[in-house]
Amino acid sequence: MSDKPRALGVVRLSVGNENQTGEETQRTRISKRADAEEIELVDFAVDIDVSASISPWVRPSLGDWLNNKKAQFDHIIILKIDRIARSVRHLSDIIEWCEANGKGLISCEEGFDLSKPWGKTIAKILAVVAEAELDAIKARNKASRETMRKTGRWPGGLVPFGRRAVKGDAGFTLELDPEYGRPTLIEMIRHFIEKPSFSAVADWLNEQGVPTAQDIARIRAAAGESTTRLADPKPRGARWTPTTVQAVLVSRSLLGEYVRANGAVVRNDDGTPVMRSEPVLNEEEWAKLAEAVASVKYKKQKGSTSPTVGVTFCMLCGSSLYFVKGDSAKGKRERYRCHGNKSKGIQACPKQRFWAEDLYPWLESALLGEIGHLERMESKTTIDDSRAAKLALIDGKMNQLLKELQRDEISAVAYASQVASLALDREKVTSQEGPKPATVWTGTGESHAEWWVRSSVDERREFLKKHKVKAHFRPDALAIDPGDLIENIRQQGVSWWGTPAKASQVLAPIEPVSLPGKPYEKPATLTGAEWEIVSRWEDFEVERATQQAKAEEEAKEAG
Repeated sequence: MSDKPRALGVVRLSVGNENQTGEETQRTRISKRADAEEIELVDFAVDIDVSASISPWVRPSLGDWLNNKKAQFDHIIILKIDRIARSVRHLSDIIEWCEANGKGLISCEEGFDLSKPWGKTIAKILAVVAEAELDAIKARNKASRETMRKTGRWPGGLVPFGRRAVKGDAGFTLELDPEYGRPTLIEMIRHFIEKPSFSAVADWLNEQGVPTAQDIARIRAAAGESTTRLADPKPRGARWTPTTVQAVLVSRSLLGEYVRANGAVVRNDDGTPVMRSEPVLNEEEWAKLAEAVASVKYKKQKGSTSPTVGVTFCMLCGSSLYFVKGDSAKGKRERYRCHGNKSKGIQACPKQRFWAEDLYPWLESALLGEIGHLERMESKTTIDDSRAAKLALIDGKMNQLLKELQRDEISAVAYASQVASLALDREKVTSQEGPKPATVWTGTGESHAEWWVRSSVDERREFLKKHKVKAHFRPDALAIDPGDLIENIRQQGVSWWGTPAKASQVLAPIEPVSLPGKPYEKPATLTGAEWEIVSRWEDFEVERATQQAKAEEEAKEAG
């Protein structure tokens, strides 16, 4: 074995590899320095397309050497300091690591060596310069991307669904995708307006085999039609989800506007939006879509698989009931519990615990027991004149500008100019007389029970939240506030006066309810809602036992 000290050469190239010393040049210079120092070069840690901002310990090649192979070398040789670290923190960490593990750090260009006097001081001074240079590069890149956005050019990254990047004389721009552009987007919008459900649109896209934006990028990268950098260019067959559908349908890019990743619109100095590509919708069509989106928004709850999140509440304190996952290995059952509301100073209610296997069927039984046989109807707010439509458009623009001002994404001068112009337009419109928007209910041709059976858990939750249905539980009783569904029921001319109570009873606190063999009496409210569907636990248990006995009898007869 050689008695010479051993060295590891470190080579790094940033993403893009432009205006940098190439890999072979770095290898050559490092090899020459090792020969000059009479050090045996054992190998190279080569990281290509790796940013200087990434810690040395998590880089693919260098990280492996530092974490797993440190016994195989005595020194680290780099071409210059920014190849191993470009921040004072990272360089300080690598210097401390070298000292703790008895390693030397040698730079070819800067000439410092930690094993020699003043080496550590020189290294830290150079790190400050390198970090300042990195900040300058980031600032230049940010300014460059902002300039491209202002001129409508595409700065790069994942291309939004329905578009494709096209290279021209001035750089890349976006245009509607001939395959997945206008036709697919229009069908998505049509399906959603007919049935406001992100889940339903996601199911339709998956049934049609429409790839997601990420898979489209992978397909094009594999075919050499895209410059988007991808770790794995092979399509993964990713499926659409309600969240990804929502991201497409709420984006103002459907109007052709340039929208940032956080949803803000890129604007010119005068506050007008920068146009990025041909619009899919006009202002009136966008307002119609926005109205449908506002009626139901799907937001995935982190760490929860509750089918009733946002629907179930504690009857004692009014706080939401939280779903707690079970663990069959430990004998723990899935359950719902009242956790109170710490932000409002409300403590968790004792003994407010419900088994999941009981709570959901109880809710189904009470709700469908009252309205399951009735036709499910959908409400639609129609604008009978151009006046209401114009007001909706102006208000939408004002709200968008206010959000951007609050996030410091538009200057106060541009905001004031745009809002002043919109305010004048609004004043002109409001001075005109016209009918107000009207809500129209239309039948769907199926009952609530039929829809419930064929729907998914996500769709049921969206349906209940859309119609503001709230279920309040306590150990002995369940009270459901029907919310907007009461209007659906009224449209069908249904009345409960004089109707005998079964397992549940719709109560109107203001009016007395006639029950068999009892005088008229005013029932006590449980939740304070104008209308309630009330179900007792004892009644539900009896009903469930009857259903189970019937099912067992039918199974026995079939056997």
